[in-house]
Formats: sequence, C-alpha cells, structure tokens
Amino acid sequence: MIKMGWIAQPIGDVRLEEQPNDSETLTPWICQISRLSTLFVGREMSRLGFGPGHFFFLAELFRNEGISQDELSFRVGVDKSNTSRALAKLEKFDFIRREPDPENHRIRRIYLKPRAYTVRDALAKIQTRWNAELLNGLSEKEKANLLSGLKEMARNAAGYFRENRFSDKKQMKEVRQHR
Repeated sequence: MIKMGWIAQPIGDVRLEEQPNDSETLTPWICQISRLSTLFVGREMSRLGFGPGHFFFLAELFRNEGISQDELSFRVGVDKSNTSRALAKLEKFDFIRREPDPENHRIRRIYLKPRAYTVRDALAKIQTRWNAELLNGLSEKEKANLLSGLKEMARNAAGYFRENRFSDKKQMKEVRQHR
C-alpha cells in the first residue's frame, strides 16, 4: 500500500478519471511516482550491492563532481547525517574520496574515484529503463512538455527550500514525519 494524501492505495491500482479535475492536486501523483521509483531503483541497486539511496548520491556526483557534502545533501534531499552514512559506505567501497575545500577547511568536497566509473553504465541503464517505463504511451511532444514542467517544478521546490531553510530541529523532525 502507498499512502497517497489521505487515502492508502495499493501499488499499481491507479484509477484515472476520464475528465481532468481542476481541483486535483499533483502531490499524490508525485508521491506515488517517487515511491515506485525508489522501489524500482532499490531492486536494481541491490543487484549491484547497494541501497536505493546510493543511486541518487552517485548520479548527483556524476553530474556535479566536487560539490560540497552539504550541497550534496541538499540536492539529494536528505539530511546531513544520512548523507554522511551513505558517503561512508561509498568510501568503504572505494567509490569516492572526501577532501577539505582548499579555501575553507570546514567544507568537505566529494570526488569520484576510478572504481565509481565501473558502475556508471549500470546506473545509466537503470535510469534509462525506468524512464522508458514512466514515459510509455506519451507522445514526443507530451514527453518534452512534461520534462519542461517537471524541471520548472523542481526549480520552484528547490528555491522554496533555499529561501526557507529549516531553522530548528523541530521543523526538520516534522518534515521527516511527513515523508
């Protein structure tokens, strides 16, 4: 069962209305896609000996190698302690190295090691397969419009959190409870 808004709905039991409903919210659909994506990625990553979260860390590092550990936390959307644990595992497998920033030694920058590149193709295949599943049945124009809209929504969401960083642990705890 996936919790969708106020109702629990079984995975795969998606009932679409024939007429679009202007009052329908996006959040339940985004949550369902996110949950199913995590399940898919988790299954595929377990075959490589990793958890689903490692996929998102590695994918972000392939896009932005050398970013700070704090920025990586923000981009992946997890707290600093979870990021630290995930990076410790990636270090243990010799996939990354953490180095102090030359200008500010309190900042740790993350770099990929040669061994990380041995799984890059496998990660790309996981992503390509899941994208194909998600986009099945959409026209090229619908795919382009969807991608454009999702990018704008991601920018809006990131902008909101950049402007409204959690000022205390109570707020962060409330957010974690609603995930």
